[in-house]
Amino acid sequence: MDDLTRPVALVGADPGPPPEGLRVIPVAADERARWAADAAGQLAEATHVVAIGADAPGALTLAADHEPHVVSLVLVDPEVDLADPEHEATMARITIPTLVIASAPTPETSIEQPQSIAGGVDNGVFVVIDGAAAPTLVTRPASVLEWSSAFMAIAEGLADTRTDLIPPRDES
Repeated sequence: MDDLTRPVALVGADPGPPPEGLRVIPVAADERARWAADAAGQLAEATHVVAIGADAPGALTLAADHEPHVVSLVLVDPEVDLADPEHEATMARITIPTLVIASAPTPETSIEQPQSIAGGVDNGVFVVIDGAAAPTLVTRPASVLEWSSAFMAIAEGLADTRTDLIPPRDES
């Protein structure tokens, strides 16, 4: 992630200690729109957003409703309610490159929830890490970081054509 030009943030209720190079943005709102607005308010410039597990619905809403804040979205072992009508409606509004990483400790493990996201958004990419238990960011961090880094580098190239992104902070 060292060769990325945009910052990377792990966003969520209790994301735990982040891997090196990721900033933590704590968000504790229960309702998706408030979660997304809180996260967007903490992003001073367009950022690659990483969310884990139950923070996926809020991160999806962030990508749908606050596009200028998000360069790419990476969801690790996302947990969503497939019966929630807001889930499908939110995904239909997302145009930001989205990587969904799912753990599959056994061949019988259901990947329906993460697969629904990757198939439900434009620019969705789906990766299954076989033999890995959730949370994949803890059990197979090297795999998650490799996939994420490569995806974010591609997303940065795509972001060069976007005129809506919040510009990087001038550190001079």
